[in-house]
Amino acid sequence: MKVCILSSVHIALDNRVFYREARSLQRAGYDVTLIAVHDRDEIRDGVRIIGLPRVPRWQRPRLWLNLFRLARATQADIYHFHDPELLLVTPFLRLLTGKPTVYDVHEVYADFIQVKDYMPAWVRYPLAWIFRRAEPLLARLQSALIFADDQIAASFARLDCPKTTLFNYPLPSLVAAGDAATRNLTDRPPVVLHLGGHERNRGTALMIRAFHWVLEQRPDARLLLVGPYTPTGLRQEVEADIERYGIAQAVTLTGRVPFDRVGDYLTQAAVGWVAWQNVPKNAKNIPTKLFEYMAYRLPIVSSDLPSTRPFVRSGENGYLVQADDPQAHAEAILRLLNSPDLARRLGDAGHALVRRRFNWRTEETKLLALYDSVLERAAS
Repeated sequence: MKVCILSSVHIALDNRVFYREARSLQRAGYDVTLIAVHDRDEIRDGVRIIGLPRVPRWQRPRLWLNLFRLARATQADIYHFHDPELLLVTPFLRLLTGKPTVYDVHEVYADFIQVKDYMPAWVRYPLAWIFRRAEPLLARLQSALIFADDQIAASFARLDCPKTTLFNYPLPSLVAAGDAATRNLTDRPPVVLHLGGHERNRGTALMIRAFHWVLEQRPDARLLLVGPYTPTGLRQEVEADIERYGIAQAVTLTGRVPFDRVGDYLTQAAVGWVAWQNVPKNAKNIPTKLFEYMAYRLPIVSSDLPSTRPFVRSGENGYLVQADDPQAHAEAILRLLNSPDLARRLGDAGHALVRRRFNWRTEETKLLALYDSVLERAAS
């Protein structure tokens, strides 16, 4: 059976799109083609990738036409797409091919629109209002829905079609790599790691301010910020804050790194940090980095949010602190840096959780079951 996975926004080697879902489907015996932003056409881990150019937002409607043409040419048995903007394209794909389409919903997008800094507020809020009502209507035209967490699923509860929630839990291979890399570690350097995208609503300014306080008590501490910046001018803001506090010697900014290099940075750290702020989007979406930290036995310091409470238990595998209180973040980090035995115990507890519960193995089973259901319906 042929599967065509589509994205006009995500890079082809996205953690969820490629490493979790496309590779799971390929291992299960599906012939998988992925059409997404990439610098070339290639076959990677048995998945055929057709690269799309990265274009400015205003040019994406033209990109949709090319994506539609490429997708139709695959003659797939099922089309699986990852971007809300493609809700405008896939009904035509389904109509002309007669094949089922699956919408993979990564965010509560109306909440996401409200924190898009590149849009003025007078555009964001009316657009979010429209999208909150339009998305479920367009989703009714799809054959099945996949959600990244239960809060997203609740927005589509009234729709009667095959549905499943696939959490972005770490791959078993990442958990095994974390186990092998950290099993015999006794001491870690005092490095605090923030892994993933940097945005204002994710606490970029708070992290620099809080880490300045950490350095006052632990001059040997280091902050490692790994991931891209949105909007593009945010990196310059972060660098300016670093200079203003005089801590440039203690902070490293890497920018985006390939997913297969994430482990290189996780092994360098003593603490994993989540500084997300309490906005509606962050209260619902689960930070994937939580599980990656746990896979590599990192104790966690995290903002106390509804999205993080089910996974971080204060004093067990990390500490939850008030989201907008930089001093509380700093104090929790110092508690772990100054108590290696405590940090090791909390890190081991987190690693046990991902080995036992929070890993992709169970999510892969749900993905394959959904595909079986959709294809059986299409054949009947």
